[in-house]
Amino acid sequence: MSRRPLHRISPGQVRNTSTNPRGRRRNTSMLLGVVLAGIATVAFAGCASSTSSNASPSTTDASASTTTTYDTALDVTTINNAPVPGEMLPEQNVSVMLDTIDANGNHLKTSQGTRKAGTRVAIHTHQFGGQTCVLTGVITDFVEGHEPMQWPAGTCYYMPPNTLMSAANLGTEDAVLIDTFNQPPDTPLITIREPGWPSD
Repeated sequence: MSRRPLHRISPGQVRNTSTNPRGRRRNTSMLLGVVLAGIATVAFAGCASSTSSNASPSTTDASASTTTTYDTALDVTTINNAPVPGEMLPEQNVSVMLDTIDANGNHLKTSQGTRKAGTRVAIHTHQFGGQTCVLTGVITDFVEGHEPMQWPAGTCYYMPPNTLMSAANLGTEDAVLIDTFNQPPDTPLITIREPGWPSD
């Protein structure tokens, strides 16, 4: 399944959404508003569906809180035959914005975190895909079979299912991200495939 990027940026280039810093903040604020509105719509739809069907209200599945699994092989060290730059480090200051079961019985989880400058996530897969929105900073996304893509503040990118990938903050500014996953309960949000990943 091929990704449909918003735009292509060659490594080293960053597209400014605005030359005016205030304009850039407005773009980021608008993006956050759109993301939160979408989350609220999905959550409301789930509650409305449960109420109309006389089902019990949606609750967070405690077992669905397990977010990381480790492939037993831990055998992947490159993407597109090249190592991924950056120090491996989990996101910092992670807070869960939404963690529920939606109207279709899927686990819907949205969280915000900070990818520190110079760090990256280990090479991994998402069984059911997901999306990341960049609120501040710039993220370089490395995906098997694709050229690296840079995503500045105010943009989102899709993470295709069952595809090797990593995301790195190669800049000097910390990047604040919002990650959203929607998938069957009791399935991992991320499967680490690279050795040396620090524990969450």
